Amino acid sequence: MRRHKKLSKIGALLFLTLLVLLSLALLSAEELKDKISLGYDFYYDSGDTKVYSPNIGIYKRITSNFLLGGKFSVDAITSATMYNGGRKKAVDAVTSATRKHGTFDEVRYAPNFFAMYKDYENTLTLGGYYSTERDYTGRSVYADYTRLLNEQNTALGLSVSYAFDKWHPSFARALSTDDRNEAEIDMSVTQLFSPTFSGQFIYSFIDKDGYMASPYYYLTTTTFTVFERYPQQRIGHALALKLVKALDPLTSLHFKYRLYTDTWDINAHTFEAELYREISKTVTLGARYRFYTQGAADFMKSISQYKRDDQYIGVDYRYSAFNSNTVGLALILKPKTAETAFIDLSKMKIKCSADYYVTSKNDYIRYWYNMDRMRALFTSLTIDYEF
Repeated sequence: MRRHKKLSKIGALLFLTLLVLLSLALLSAEELKDKISLGYDFYYDSGDTKVYSPNIGIYKRITSNFLLGGKFSVDAITSATMYNGGRKKAVDAVTSATRKHGTFDEVRYAPNFFAMYKDYENTLTLGGYYSTERDYTGRSVYADYTRLLNEQNTALGLSVSYAFDKWHPSFARALSTDDRNEAEIDMSVTQLFSPTFSGQFIYSFIDKDGYMASPYYYLTTTTFTVFERYPQQRIGHALALKLVKALDPLTSLHFKYRLYTDTWDINAHTFEAELYREISKTVTLGARYRFYTQGAADFMKSISQYKRDDQYIGVDYRYSAFNSNTVGLALILKPKTAETAFIDLSKMKIKCSADYYVTSKNDYIRYWYNMDRMRALFTSLTIDYEF
């Protein structure tokens, strides 16, 4: 989620500066504007999960410094995990084999509301999020503050959020706790080093507690079957570095590195690069690549080594050691207004993207999904219109 006309030499320099600022979405001093946003996201993976996500956002400026906004999304989900306990070819007596919402296994409704204050040096956002589905309720509150310094060449950011969620398993099962909570604090420093180069450093603290496993994942052997069991607290720390370089008035290069570690002994590294090129005044193309690698949680074992009385048991590949690669393409359109147009198309922006994700070979994926790797496709379409 991130934030040209040939000019004279001085104008081009100003443009490059603005490009970098907008790319990091922290150093921009643009006015608050009325806007409506329509979107549609689609996700599909080789584990037979599909998610269809239409959404709408409305943002209304109350004064020159104050804005109210809201976004409402619906996620319509079909998933083997919900449909038959996750196993693609096995329906057990514990989980339900009946779809709960007609065509879909689950429908999630998620409204999000916020208020924003913005002046020349300060931006403050306060908001709340609520989502509801058959087996899970999510609620969160958040606050973001950004302070511009040094003639707007430096930005200090602080973000705080707290989520307090509840599980409602779709079958009769008593969990150790129904709660799942998460507190996160992000602190950032963004610096414009030159008109064509900027960087951002982010530190994140994440504290999760409650029922951390999925109620639907289980281990079955020739002698016993048992649900996953995870520790009920997980504390993580992350350091991220983002760099943006404007290569010329039409091209920008983005690089990100993130280091993550937590009390489950999961250590992860993320490398990401993006390239954007303006093809014309109305068309910008982008390409990106992301490499992710992590070690296993300290309680994860080979599937065959688990015993019924182990304190912790995990079969979700996301907590094992694995690598993943993601490649994607993006298209940004800024239409021109025709004299006969019903609306001013110059106020519209259309963003499209598609990303393909694939993991390394993994024993936990093989156990749960009967395949060596997880593959996924994510597409997104957003239409923004400013009034």
